[in-house]
Amino acid sequence: MTKLNLPTKITVTRILAIPLIIVLYVLQCEVHHLICIATALLYIITSVTDFVDGHIARKYNMVTTLGKFLDPIADKVVVLTGVFIITDGGMVSVPYVAMVCGVIIVARELIIGLLRQIAAIKNFVLAADALGKVKTATTMTAIGTLLFVPCGGRFGEVVMWIGMAILIVATILTVWSGVHYVVANKGLFADDKSGAAAQNDPDVEDAGESEDREEN
Repeated sequence: MTKLNLPTKITVTRILAIPLIIVLYVLQCEVHHLICIATALLYIITSVTDFVDGHIARKYNMVTTLGKFLDPIADKVVVLTGVFIITDGGMVSVPYVAMVCGVIIVARELIIGLLRQIAAIKNFVLAADALGKVKTATTMTAIGTLLFVPCGGRFGEVVMWIGMAILIVATILTVWSGVHYVVANKGLFADDKSGAAAQNDPDVEDAGESEDREEN
């Protein structure tokens, strides 16, 4: 049985935190809205671990195959869970804007996921780029901010508009990084079997335990 090192343990903890975040969200809806504070804080802490495990893995040379497999999964699940929560009815007063942003973010993940499968089949090497890391960090910041909205009052209203502004920026970065990813790796669409290498992958944050991390 493979022994988990510290970065991989942090990644696994991030995955295990997702059900708890969902439970807290349900409780804030059914029991008391102020539970949103615990929901938001747990989400923020969970998001931060994305950068912690990658830093530790690179600094102490603890990159593993298992870690590189689990980290992108954890990151995507964290982001998508947050997207589904903030687009839930009644979370924000401009739900359609949040919904459009959420659809774009989810669609981008599906498209890039398919492209990576094509790359794997063609033996393309997708290099990392800082744009993806910025995109994921911005998205997680937006979601973490919006999770405070149910606290209500003037505070809830202020954080809603701040969070929505950050979410719109994150959506723009999502589109930008997605287009950059496709253009930089346009060789994937060539009908040849040479397996040439592609250049820049804007998704730097996905594989938090690798120097060439592929982001969310």
